Amino acid sequence: MYNKNPLSKQHKLQTFIKSVRLLFNKELSIGLYFLLFILGMNTGSGHDSYNEFRVFQVTLLLVIGVSTWCYRRLFITKLELLFFAFIAFGSFFWQQPIFVLNDVLLVYLLYKSFYLLNYQPLLSKLIVLSSLLIFLLLPVALWNYIDTGKYSPIWYPLPWNMRVYDSYFLIISVFAVWFYLTEKQYRFLYLLFLFLAFLAVLLDGGRSVTLAYTVFIAIISLFHRRARWRLVLMYAMSWLTYIIVTYTANTSVTSLRIARDTRSDRYDLWINAFQCWSQHPLFGCGFYQLDKYPNIAAHPHNLFIQVLTETGLIGFGFLAFIIFKVAKNINWDLKQNYFVIAALLAISIDMSLSGVHIYPVTQIALLWLFVFLLKNPEFSHAHHFNKVVQQKKAIDNILPLIIYLSLTIWFIYLFTNTSSFLPGTPLTPPRFWVYGYQLW
Repeated sequence: MYNKNPLSKQHKLQTFIKSVRLLFNKELSIGLYFLLFILGMNTGSGHDSYNEFRVFQVTLLLVIGVSTWCYRRLFITKLELLFFAFIAFGSFFWQQPIFVLNDVLLVYLLYKSFYLLNYQPLLSKLIVLSSLLIFLLLPVALWNYIDTGKYSPIWYPLPWNMRVYDSYFLIISVFAVWFYLTEKQYRFLYLLFLFLAFLAVLLDGGRSVTLAYTVFIAIISLFHRRARWRLVLMYAMSWLTYIIVTYTANTSVTSLRIARDTRSDRYDLWINAFQCWSQHPLFGCGFYQLDKYPNIAAHPHNLFIQVLTETGLIGFGFLAFIIFKVAKNINWDLKQNYFVIAALLAISIDMSLSGVHIYPVTQIALLWLFVFLLKNPEFSHAHHFNKVVQQKKAIDNILPLIIYLSLTIWFIYLFTNTSSFLPGTPLTPPRFWVYGYQLW
């Protein structure tokens, strides 16, 4: 009896410490970031919410890196040092290099965060279920559509480009399908999210996401027999609901408009991008639409073309190397690994036809999706991507800290010396800031 109390107290203390660590772990910060987006929250300072979420994003990624350094898990490879050397040399060739520099450094932080994060299924479930809150005002928008004959996404919590929400819905739908297939609890809610998400995409006229969503559901339905007809029925119900609502809203119109009117300049963007790339094939031309094309998008709506044209063959080589390393270490047998392959294919379609990678929220969503697809212990390839590198020398621990502190100083300087937070700045297509063409 005398020795029982100390052990009991020690056990309670250990349990309390574990609970505190759970509350303040780096993965939870990802969930909090999504919650701000889902609820449409901002600081209320009068700044554009897009720019605020960019600041939140960079801060989040820097905190993930620095906090991991405390556990001696942060490391820098020779390839990363070569990447920094490329940035230094490329700055002499790029047009408006300061624009590309910020995008490239942000991508580097996302790349590092992938290796520093661990997949947590409970957090992913909470993200999916809480994302249902986005649809609370959808009935209001549908009623307004029926009443006026014109659809407007007034129900979205933040006044952003609706493509942000479309790509977010696609990414979260991958999680929803996975939990629908593997979990017994809340299966109806996961299916409800899939129905509402695709309905919202159809209402927005999101063609690239519609194609990606369709391919994903088709592959999953083909290989998962038990869920096949329910997924197909859910997909068909989204289409049917969209057609009924659209028909009702257009009863006074002579012809039924099934798809929202949209205009695409992708071909012109891609041709313009390749023309820019041809000027500096090795290092790329940098921010190619800054002064010459103020009325078209500030990105070519294709991740792979954008990397090639802005950073050249060398920059594209880094991306190709990452893709090769991922492709090399996953199982490409459709029967065994159909879910991962279907998700990667769907995301690749969206990346090839839209500007999903431009926005801070969808960048974080993609980061968490890749953590799920590549580091989830449910998949056989997870052991490769979950390897932990241990530092052997003091410099191995000091160098990452120096790099992250340097990046922190740079972004603090950027945040405190930009004109993008000032009112009255002309609206242009987004890059690092929502005002893509004006950094200072």
